[in-house]
Amino acid sequence: MRKPFIVTLLIVLMVKRVALVGPPNVGKSSLFFALTGRYVKTANYPGTTLEVNVGKVRGTDVEVVDLPGVFNPRSPRDEDEKLALDAALSHDAVVVVAAPHALKEALELAEYFGKFKPVALVLNMVDLGKPEVPAGELSTKLGIPVFYTSAVRRIGVAELAEFLKQWAPGGPTPVKPVEIPVKPSTKIASAVFSRPLVAATAVFALSVATVLLMLAVLEGVLPWGAEGPGLLPAIEPYLDAVREWILTAGLPPLLTSFLAYGLWTGVSALLTFLPYVLVAVALMALYEESGLIGLLTRTLEPRLVALGIPGRGLLCLAVGATCNVPALSTAKVIWGRGNRLLTALLVPYVPCAARLSLFVAIATAVLSNKPLLVPFAVLVPYAVSAVVILGASAFYRRVFKTKPLVEGLPPTPLMLPNWRIYLFKIWLYFKDFIYKAGPLVVALPLVLWPLTAFGPSGQAESPADSWMAVAGRYLNAVFAPLGIPWQISASLIAGYIFKEVVWGFMQAFGAVELLPTLSLPSAMALLVFLAIYSACIATTAALIRIVGWRLTLASLALQLALGLAAAYAVYYILAIFSP
Repeated sequence: MRKPFIVTLLIVLMVKRVALVGPPNVGKSSLFFALTGRYVKTANYPGTTLEVNVGKVRGTDVEVVDLPGVFNPRSPRDEDEKLALDAALSHDAVVVVAAPHALKEALELAEYFGKFKPVALVLNMVDLGKPEVPAGELSTKLGIPVFYTSAVRRIGVAELAEFLKQWAPGGPTPVKPVEIPVKPSTKIASAVFSRPLVAATAVFALSVATVLLMLAVLEGVLPWGAEGPGLLPAIEPYLDAVREWILTAGLPPLLTSFLAYGLWTGVSALLTFLPYVLVAVALMALYEESGLIGLLTRTLEPRLVALGIPGRGLLCLAVGATCNVPALSTAKVIWGRGNRLLTALLVPYVPCAARLSLFVAIATAVLSNKPLLVPFAVLVPYAVSAVVILGASAFYRRVFKTKPLVEGLPPTPLMLPNWRIYLFKIWLYFKDFIYKAGPLVVALPLVLWPLTAFGPSGQAESPADSWMAVAGRYLNAVFAPLGIPWQISASLIAGYIFKEVVWGFMQAFGAVELLPTLSLPSAMALLVFLAIYSACIATTAALIRIVGWRLTLASLALQLALGLAAAYAVYYILAIFSP
């Protein structure tokens, strides 16, 4: 009786760490969540910037690591692929995940890893397509363990989990090359979206629908211009009430300023951004889990990449039209470090809803005698931003040695997500933002608070006496040629805090009264600069998480330079045609 117990114990203890590897879009992360349940943590892989999900198979001590998608094991094209390959080879065993539409690529991965490690093959999504031979027969032909699963419908997941618990691998397990015919049980909707015009129309429609839905849910702004119930209008009165309580609590003036305009600015900003992040990650996770992103963007990828825009990054940029912060949070769905970095660097150039509010307010004030020009004035910053995004992409690709890549897989099948896994993913993305970006969002207003609270004479009685106003006067040399007075340029510094506070500073500096005096070229230059010049501190915090401090600072500098260049270009072009 003693020997079987020892043997069983050794079997259980031999496999400690298993790597899940496979091409993108094969349901690998869904399989990971189905195996591990809620015992998951998100962490950077040791010694790298590679972010992975780590968890234990439920009821066991077997640790499973969900690694990024790999296309080319013999000649990796992307840094994520290289890191994933190295990470997989450092584990005790490798489970290669395949799908009916990516079987060839997965078999190449299995052959590669089989030379170095014990390997098992999991054919996922068998509800969409299944080999004509049983798993046991295919296992005999390949020479490795084979399992058929559907993570969404939990087919075969229990059998795979039991195997991982008992697996006692030895050395490498060479994989025999075998042709595996797969008969799809449902049609993959690739023919319809294989035409570029249809795919482009569908992506545009999805992007617009995403933006309109977020505006309706969060801001209460309905597509036909009416106002409805929104999350933020319901939250903001309570946030304002807390600030008002701080201001009227009878505390010492300096402490009141610190709490109301330093600490509470950061806390309330975080509370304001959380609904944005939650709704955005819910939508992007839905697009990812349903296969919609992979299906719609595949046809357009080569054309978008030629322009310097990652295929899947297009939807992230669309989310940025509501708020840049959740757009950066959704960048996790993008395959490849180059694609992910480039998308993250381009997101801050997309004018967000807060900037749109400023466009409307400024254009209305400047063009009060020409109201028909207001819609035109509001659209110009968006058009210029689109051009600047392409220019910024070219610069980033050349200077930072990053470039978008085409995935090149067959179209992803459409499917209904497993709602438990879907909700779990949303929670992980949401928690990740709170823990990693949240502290920075709260801390950065505290760092910038002295600029508004103090001035050359000590504590400032109003923003007009602060160091921010002093900086604005120095900026006058830059903006005076554009016909923009210092009161306006000083207010724009507040945009580095949040765009929502710019209008408040314009009122404090007396800039609102000066807006009607601007010429049309000056007003359009102001709007274009406002659209491009800066990321707010919440966007900056989210960007630091993805690209690091150095690239973030370089990006902020480039944004400012491009914002000024675009403003001057618009000013002089319009000045030629203005009377």
